[in-house]
Amino acid sequence: MKFSLLLFFLVFTLHFATQTPAVELIEDKQPKRWTLYAQNNTDVEQEAFLMVKGEGFRRSADRPIIKKIPPHSKVVMMILIPLKGATPSYTKVFTFEEQLQAIKKRKGEGQKEHVNLLPVDPEQLTLFVEDDCEKCIYLTEYLNSERIKHRALDIKKNSAVFDLMWSHLKDSVSGYELIKLPVIMHKETMYFDIISMEHFIQNFDWEKVE
Repeated sequence: MKFSLLLFFLVFTLHFATQTPAVELIEDKQPKRWTLYAQNNTDVEQEAFLMVKGEGFRRSADRPIIKKIPPHSKVVMMILIPLKGATPSYTKVFTFEEQLQAIKKRKGEGQKEHVNLLPVDPEQLTLFVEDDCEKCIYLTEYLNSERIKHRALDIKKNSAVFDLMWSHLKDSVSGYELIKLPVIMHKETMYFDIISMEHFIQNFDWEKVE
């Protein structure tokens, strides 16, 4: 009897240990490039999210990327080019639509007391930022110095902030853009790929911000 129970436990554990995830991040590390793929193993389209912070790469400041992954397909999320003589490394945040929906159900979708986050007011200037983002710091310092009313939300300090940002971005991107912070929202318009923050500040109509 004990042997049968032990055998059942081993088979049960092996089954879940080898179970293929719904969406997985595949890392192909070649000498001259590291390619990160999102592979969808389900029968429905998924939206994958990847945020990488790396060192020792030609591009190490990439911001969140959102891409649509067709059923049973593999899509390139990001390519990292190692610098010569460097020891490249990175940390990542990777998730996908099905996983986010499961998290929301556990938290209680639509229940503010679980999320502790007010909805976005379209009339208010809302920023999604990180504390180590130079453009984010530059923009918030300008807004504070000019006493321009705004709301800054750090996507690393609260997972609900990330979910909120993504829920609005899904309607504004085709699925293949590089999303760079800060992400700015005002009057139903999204700004998520600002190359020059100085140029943005000089040309944005700040008088329309209430």
